[in-house]
Amino acid sequence: MADRPSARAALSLVTDTFTELPYPERHSAPDGPLGWSGYDEARARAAARTGETESVVCGVADVDGTRAVLVAFEFGFLGGSLGEGTGDRLEAAYAHAIAHRLPLVSLVATGGSRMQEGMLALTQLQRVARASARAREARLPQVAVLRDPTTGGGWATLGAGADVVLALPGAQVGFAGSRVRPPDADPTAYTAEAQVAA
Repeated sequence: MADRPSARAALSLVTDTFTELPYPERHSAPDGPLGWSGYDEARARAAARTGETESVVCGVADVDGTRAVLVAFEFGFLGGSLGEGTGDRLEAAYAHAIAHRLPLVSLVATGGSRMQEGMLALTQLQRVARASARAREARLPQVAVLRDPTTGGGWATLGAGADVVLALPGAQVGFAGSRVRPPDADPTAYTAEAQVAA
């Protein structure tokens, strides 16, 4: 799939009442937690290109008459990758859903963990999985809409961990993204349709 709508364009397809949640404030060291050279510049370019300050937008909206917390990934912001700031926002969105007894709908488009944050990026998956488990314990529905692509830890936590999983036709879906799959892998095995068949 070549057409990748922005996070806000995806949100506008499902609601016209979106109200963004306040985000936790995080002050990171220059070039992030690892001091990865050029990381600040990469984030600044992503922000200028997308108009977003992180790879996910979270808020509350009415979807066909049902109030819900919506989470939309901005793939144009460093491949929709999960870093510490993303984890902060996702954890806060789940907490809001639990506190207000609202379902949570994720419009996922991510390449997975943010390599510039190393192991700390991987710990965000655990944070999201824990928040998802808390929402499940509270008996709140979680719906994932898999956009193109939904790979890596984003698929494993937000995608596969939801109660209801929907996907756009032809979306790349799977743990291994196209850049890390074996060269002889069948690309059709990593589609939404293949996941349904499996």
